[in-house]
Amino acid sequence: MPKAEFIRTMFNDISPKYDLLNDILSLGIHRVWKKKLVGKILSGAPQSFLDGATGTGDIALLCRETNPLIKIKAIDFSPNMIKHAKMRSSEVDFEVNDLMNLSLPDKSYDASNVSFGIRNVEDYNAAIKELNRVTKQSIYIMEFGQPQNKIIRSIYFFIMFKIIPFIGKVFNKEEAYSYLIESSARFPSDEKFLNIIKENAPGFDEYKYTPLFFGVVYIYEAHRRKNI
Repeated sequence: MPKAEFIRTMFNDISPKYDLLNDILSLGIHRVWKKKLVGKILSGAPQSFLDGATGTGDIALLCRETNPLIKIKAIDFSPNMIKHAKMRSSEVDFEVNDLMNLSLPDKSYDASNVSFGIRNVEDYNAAIKELNRVTKQSIYIMEFGQPQNKIIRSIYFFIMFKIIPFIGKVFNKEEAYSYLIESSARFPSDEKFLNIIKENAPGFDEYKYTPLFFGVVYIYEAHRRKNI
């Protein structure tokens, strides 16, 4: 099965328990990380925002709660994820769409984001190019990384490879969470992924990243001046 079809099937399958599993696996800390990301997104005062790989819509809904006037489109290539997102709110424009081939006009959103999803795209280089195409001012990507501190790194990988598979087995989602663990462990982070963004989204005035929780997670940013 092609990677894209495997991932779509996997996320369709885990969508009913997706939010619960995220809370269990991160001990709720993912909510703190997402609030930090939303704060960064809204600090740029975008009037329109595209949330890619939205899942069940956490980031889009946090943005809506904080700024009810912002125009938001939230997309995911998993129909079941979008189904569950729509059940949470009718105030966000949720739709099925593919990050590698967005059916959206050029420069149609002030800001765009992908949180905990870029590593699951079959070709993340193509996805970043598409984000660049549809974004006027700022791109944000939040993704797992590899902690630099040896002690934190050891604890992190122990949890990833020993604890999380056990929880996945309890919920009968062992294959899905084994994949998510492996994809997180091998995904490039810090300066390595920032360089990937620079290569695929050229022309921004600023590129930077912020490590969270000792480098377990990174927020990447690319910004243009607001004079285009």
